[in-house]
Amino acid sequence: MLPLVFAAIAFFFLLVGAVVFLICVLLPPTRRYALSAALWCAVWGPCSIAWMTFAGFALIIDAFVTRSGNADSLRAPRLIAAFGWAYLTFGGLATAAVATAVSWLHQVVTQRMTFALFRLYATAVTAGIGSVFGWVLGWFLLAQEKPHHGDAWLWALGMLTLVCGFGSAAYKGARGLRGEAPTTFTWISPEEFAGP
Repeated sequence: MLPLVFAAIAFFFLLVGAVVFLICVLLPPTRRYALSAALWCAVWGPCSIAWMTFAGFALIIDAFVTRSGNADSLRAPRLIAAFGWAYLTFGGLATAAVATAVSWLHQVVTQRMTFALFRLYATAVTAGIGSVFGWVLGWFLLAQEKPHHGDAWLWALGMLTLVCGFGSAAYKGARGLRGEAPTTFTWISPEEFAGP
């Protein structure tokens, strides 16, 4: 059960990142930050899982060390009471700091890739974002009251369309996802940045 909860949390933040990506792409001033903004949201998934795992281990240790194995103290509604809002606030702030650092580093690295390499990277990542929406489509089809055998084919066709559509759009619009060439601390020439 716990792996499913963790998978749901990770997918939720992937979905949030995919929606943020679409919003950034639709607003021209933020287009160059679309990939990094999506990554910022996606990083919250693993960080949340790490904080939850740490909290669970702390509860188990507390129950078996200080309370002589009293398993009643492990009930889920007591999690916030056991750790308090300070733990949740610290976890949120630490996760925001980690996500910001990762996104900043991502932005720095992608601005210093050659255009050909960036185009391949953007195509692969954006195709993955399309697959997130494909999974949402599949779960929507499964949630219908009477799923049909044709739903699997419809889902497969929808997934293929979304992945190929997002990937090809990123391949063609890679220049818009990039912005201007960096002027400091760069290891590629302006020609390599701009591409053919």
